[in-house]
Amino acid sequence: MNTQASKSPDPARKFRALAPMALDLVIPIAGFYVLHQLAGFSQVWALTLAGAAGGVWTLIHTIQRRKLDVIGLLVVLEMALTVALLFISDDPRLIAAKPSFYTLLAAVYLLLTCVAGRPLVYVAATPMATDGDPDRTVAYEQAWERSQPFRARERMVTAAFGLAALVDAVLRVIVVYSFDVDKFNESFLLSQLPGIVLIVAVLLFTKSQIKVLHGLVDEVHDQLAAEGVIGPRPDAGQHTASALNEATR
Repeated sequence: MNTQASKSPDPARKFRALAPMALDLVIPIAGFYVLHQLAGFSQVWALTLAGAAGGVWTLIHTIQRRKLDVIGLLVVLEMALTVALLFISDDPRLIAAKPSFYTLLAAVYLLLTCVAGRPLVYVAATPMATDGDPDRTVAYEQAWERSQPFRARERMVTAAFGLAALVDAVLRVIVVYSFDVDKFNESFLLSQLPGIVLIVAVLLFTKSQIKVLHGLVDEVHDQLAAEGVIGPRPDAGQHTASALNEATR
């Protein structure tokens, strides 16, 4: 049995998990300033090309997964909206506010998964939470079925991401349109700050829940092992009561 399932993900895996999110933030900002300030593109075209570069990056990962999931669908909508906006307006503020459209869609989707089906964070975290261990995968699945505190915390974390995306969508529009067009560079940079702050806050909140969630899965793993469904955890002798007590608070 794979004994790595009980261990925390190594730093390299954490970096790989966060890299796409970081690139989604960095590529549009860096791309805009390089294209506009250094290459001399207009604000509209610099925004469009920088946004398209970020979209292509995400689209490549969608193709590699061979699955048009919600992220891939948002990328398709983003690129279609970008093309449409080029024919609708030459106001760079409109294109700068464009991410609010698919951020809002993502927020709605995240919040809907909290009340229908299984939360998106629960589904997305499966590879890291189980590390490919068949026994851990069964325990993780059964934690959703058997543990009300586990379900509640997974919904809470997903709702936190959804609310952060919703607030980011609203604040981006407010910031962009609070400045005149001639101060667009400043407004574009400032419009990124709410999203960065919110993402950091949500990631810190999520990190605070990982130990408790891990303990709840351990509890279910031990129950299943006692029933003879799966093998015992390699660290089954370690004490996890503190995490479980915190979960019931």
